[in-house]
Amino acid sequence: MMIDPELLHFVEHDLQAIALTWMAVLYSIKAYQLARLPMPWEREPGKGSPARGVLRSYGTIFLPWLMESSRKHLGRWLEFAIYHVGALVAIVNTFTFPFAPELMTRPVRWLFAVLIAPAIVVGVIKLVRRVRRPELRLVSTPDDYFSLVSLEFFFFAAVMALVLDTPEWRLAYFLITAAFLFYVPFSKISHYVYFFFSHVLTGTRYGRRGVIPPAGSAS
Repeated sequence: MMIDPELLHFVEHDLQAIALTWMAVLYSIKAYQLARLPMPWEREPGKGSPARGVLRSYGTIFLPWLMESSRKHLGRWLEFAIYHVGALVAIVNTFTFPFAPELMTRPVRWLFAVLIAPAIVVGVIKLVRRVRRPELRLVSTPDDYFSLVSLEFFFFAAVMALVLDTPEWRLAYFLITAAFLFYVPFSKISHYVYFFFSHVLTGTRYGRRGVIPPAGSAS
C-alpha cells in the first residue's frame, strides 16, 4: 500500500496542529469554568510551608515509600510507573517524529519503543483486572474501557511506527494521536491535566496546615 507523502505530511503536521488547538481551546474553557467555582480556604493562621507541601505532594509520585498505599502495594505503583512512562514517551514521540526527525536515529527509536512496549502489557493487566473484579466493574463506565483499549492501540501503533518506521505505521500512529486529542477533553484521560493542579492545591493546603510528616518519616 502506497501512502501519499502529502497525506502523511498533513496528518503528522497540520492535523496534529488542528487537534492540539482544539484541545487547548476546550481546556481553556474548562479552566475558566473551574476558576469561577468557589474555593473556600481555612481562616486559621498558617502553621507550615505551602511550598514544602507542594514538593511533598509531588514527591509521593516518585518516592512510593512516602505513601502508605504505595508502600503496601508496590506492584501497583510499578504498574503506574511503567504505564505512565510509556504514555509520556509515546506523547513526546508525536512531537519528535515530525518536528525533530534528526533526533530520531535508529537507537533512539528503539529506546523509545522499549520504553513504550511494557505499557502495552500493563494495559492488558489493567483491562483484565477491571473486567474480572466485581468491585471494579461496578464503578467502571464505557469511557473507562474505551480509554484503556484506545491507549492499547496508541501504544502498539507507536511501537510499530518506531521499530519499522514505515509510512503506513506512521500514518496509523498519527491518525490515532489526532483522534485522541479530539476525544481526550471529554474523557477521564483528562486527569493528566488536572493532576498538576490537584497536587498544587492539595500540597498547598496541607503544607499550610503544617501536617507534613517530618523528614525521614515514611507516613
